[in-house]
Amino acid sequence: MKNFLKKFVLFILKRLAIDRMKKFTGKVIAVTGSAGKTSTKDAIFAVLNTQFKVKRNEKSMNSDFGLLLTILDIPSGFSSALTWSWLLLKAAFHSLFKDHSEILLLEYGVDKPGDMDFLTSVAKPDIAIITNIYPVHLDEGQFKDINAIFEEKSKIAHALKSSGKLILNTDNPLLYDFAKEWPKKGVITFGKNEEADYLISSTKTSLDGVNFMITHHDIKMQVSAPILGGYQCYVLTPAIICADILGIPLQNALNTLTKFKLPPGRMNIIEGLNESIILDGSYNASPEVVKEALKTLREIAKEADIGLKKGETPHRRVAVLGNMNELGDDAKTLHEMVGAEVKDSADILITVGGNARLIGEIALGKGMDENCVFYFATALEASDFFKKKIQEGDIILVKGSQNNVRLEKFVKDLMAHPEDSKKLLVRQEKVWEKL
Repeated sequence: MKNFLKKFVLFILKRLAIDRMKKFTGKVIAVTGSAGKTSTKDAIFAVLNTQFKVKRNEKSMNSDFGLLLTILDIPSGFSSALTWSWLLLKAAFHSLFKDHSEILLLEYGVDKPGDMDFLTSVAKPDIAIITNIYPVHLDEGQFKDINAIFEEKSKIAHALKSSGKLILNTDNPLLYDFAKEWPKKGVITFGKNEEADYLISSTKTSLDGVNFMITHHDIKMQVSAPILGGYQCYVLTPAIICADILGIPLQNALNTLTKFKLPPGRMNIIEGLNESIILDGSYNASPEVVKEALKTLREIAKEADIGLKKGETPHRRVAVLGNMNELGDDAKTLHEMVGAEVKDSADILITVGGNARLIGEIALGKGMDENCVFYFATALEASDFFKKKIQEGDIILVKGSQNNVRLEKFVKDLMAHPEDSKKLLVRQEKVWEKL
């Protein structure tokens, strides 16, 4: 979209969205953070939608445009002036009528200073969740450092309505300090920290999913969901908290989560060639999330090996890691940090992209066998190579950023049933196929 058209459309959409929000009488729940926003939003949706009429952002439509399109119930016109002309008329019509949803569940994506100001000027939340604060979006024109990220994302707390609830993951150091310093009532904390209001413990993960315990006052809850990774406890717990706030019986919420599934590309299990197992995390990547994904690979392989008979070969652990984008001047250091974690979690490492090569170089420095580390410029080059090397029972973690990495292409090449790619993989729409 040309810059003028983009600014014009954004201006009109914002005015219309604000007009529609003035008529909205339900509750607004907003989710922000550096990682896990979409998964957290979808978990909350799964639970709340059992009792309330809930409207949410589709997929990861969490930018300024995404928020406005969600409120006005229209799709994107992308770069077509003609399409936008029709959509603006449609949006104007929708703005005349009240949205009868009981809950508006919104994901607030922030990747540069001022983004949160824009989002909260349109929709102020009754409940706000901050999932975590990590070093991402550090490129030129984005954030200077992690403290600047925190300053922007924490603005959501200041935008809360007077009786609003602020839900914070206090295993994140910045959010722990924020919870202590926040002068207002209504802060609800969760995490493995003993001081958390919703205390997480006994986390276990396997190919069947994740299990953990939540303790809240004198109530103990066993949480199970068919999603991968112990770190998913931070995705699921806010859904339990929101259910508690809004009066949904906790057992109902727990039962709902036993059937919850993540969107494509968020550590989903896909059947691979030669009876391999793909852990598809191709949607996106950031340093802390990749470290957690490597830990998940290690834990799942260990659990899978328990059932092996004497003499049977353990499952090979394969890590396919792409560039992590938008890390600015810290890109080298953060890729090397991930590289230091690889040796203990993977038997084979395949990297995709120039910066990802740093992961392999550090892994070698930590003692990984040079015959087990491979570098490629593109996802398709990597898949062409590994299709000839794949072995029965391989457990293959795939994790990388989206732009110029696109590891879903690697996954598609290694799928046992590529005909299912449209429903199982991320970024399969026509607009992405052109890129």
